[in-house]
Amino acid sequence: MIHNPLSTSPDASILGLGYLGRSLAQKLYENGSRVAAVKRNLTSDDINLPIHLDTFDLGNTDAFQTALWRHHADKPVWYFLLPPSSLTHYADTVKQWAELARACNVQHLIFTSSTSVYGDKVRECDETAAPDPQTESARQILAAEQYLLDSGVPNIDILRLGGLYCAERHPVSRLVQKQNIPGGNRPVNIAHRDIAVETLFQTAFKPGGRRLKNIIEPRHPTRREFYTEEAAKLGLPAPDFAPDDSVGKIIRTVCDNGLSL
Repeated sequence: MIHNPLSTSPDASILGLGYLGRSLAQKLYENGSRVAAVKRNLTSDDINLPIHLDTFDLGNTDAFQTALWRHHADKPVWYFLLPPSSLTHYADTVKQWAELARACNVQHLIFTSSTSVYGDKVRECDETAAPDPQTESARQILAAEQYLLDSGVPNIDILRLGGLYCAERHPVSRLVQKQNIPGGNRPVNIAHRDIAVETLFQTAFKPGGRRLKNIIEPRHPTRREFYTEEAAKLGLPAPDFAPDDSVGKIIRTVCDNGLSL
């Protein structure tokens, strides 16, 4: 792999080469980074990627043996992009990953969390709001955040992502297959995939201790308004939302560069 010595894009390890990881890996490589990534299974789309790709199951007891990560150990930035649904013991896996990073003297960890940790209570909340996880998935994410903060790695960025969407993989595609959908008047808390990828990319350039940031678009239309508009863009019928007076939380961010913890 050719590395551009004029580039300031840091070399990186990416755990999870899916919805966010593939686009991030491409962006890093195009900006001169050496990239190593881990995913569970190899697909035809992976054959000619200009990165080092390891395939193994993180659920195995030996998944975090240092030898398996020899192409990652020299990368100064490590990303964890996997969702809880992809792992049986999510928080514990994050803990093992962070412990391995510290053993490899990695200086900067970037973790994709979720705004689901704020729960469903009707309120406006930003990074200073107390988490209130209501699901097992959200509780696992919050526990993973704490493991990272306790890991001893000097620079930790926790990015709590809103609901992700893009034209190729849009949640409205599932909604239009349903009828009488509840919650049409709840506000959306969303982030386009391009925004998430650009934030992940830019965060690697500026380590700054332990930081937390909500990655969220400033607009908060209702679910009915947002998904009806998005369906029209994609040439789909408007989703069938039930008439109701539902309400929900609004998530904002108070910071441009992250809230120090």
